[in-house]
Amino acid sequence: MRGVLVFSVMTLRMLFRKRTPWGILTGVLLALFAIAQVPSFSVGNQGRFILDFGLFGIELGALVLAMGLAANLFPHDREQRTVMPLVAVPLSRWQYLLGRFLGAAMVQASALLVSCAGLVVILLIRGIRVPEDIFPATILIVSEGWFLLATVFFFSFFTSPPLNWPLTTILFVLSQMSVRDFVDLVPASPDLMRGLRLLLPHADVFHIKDPLAHGFDVAPQFFALAVFYGLCYTAFMLSLALAVFRGRDLK
Repeated sequence: MRGVLVFSVMTLRMLFRKRTPWGILTGVLLALFAIAQVPSFSVGNQGRFILDFGLFGIELGALVLAMGLAANLFPHDREQRTVMPLVAVPLSRWQYLLGRFLGAAMVQASALLVSCAGLVVILLIRGIRVPEDIFPATILIVSEGWFLLATVFFFSFFTSPPLNWPLTTILFVLSQMSVRDFVDLVPASPDLMRGLRLLLPHADVFHIKDPLAHGFDVAPQFFALAVFYGLCYTAFMLSLALAVFRGRDLK
């Protein structure tokens, strides 16, 4: 496990040296600032609008960060032929995957927490009450982001980065859909579509922006179960990624 931790720290430092996470974080913060400038008829409506669209913007930031951080990691390592000596001597394939994932996950979580802090600052500047559950809401977005990150890793082992982005985006969109909307995609096969929807992740468990915006309390048990759900799906996608990775010829 020590090798995984060392490799994850190396991945973290490598990603922090790149412009991608900084550019995405800057874009999210600018989007939050722009949202705060939209006028409203009352302070209450303004607060609900900023919270709703602000948390949605941070969620989109989690998606873009996942793709920007991980889509090119394995393809770049394979192109530069650095992955072969790594998995041949110091690391096994599961250690390589877990080390890369943990490093990218720490960078992604840091950027999302900074985005949350930026949203809090904007609320305070505008004189809007900051909900007590805004930090747990961000933790749920981090959990969703880690699932998306694991999905990007899964696709990266058998697709190119230009194809990885639309595949991950499609899965992200489908996971937001209700059962009714998903069935309406192919109304001729409702039972099949319901079964497929059960297999796909339910991203709605990570979204509490509506209760927060309207001042409703969310039970602590919900947060714990939602985070557990996200971690389980993340582990599932990493298992699939490892299965594909083990079958890849790196030569």
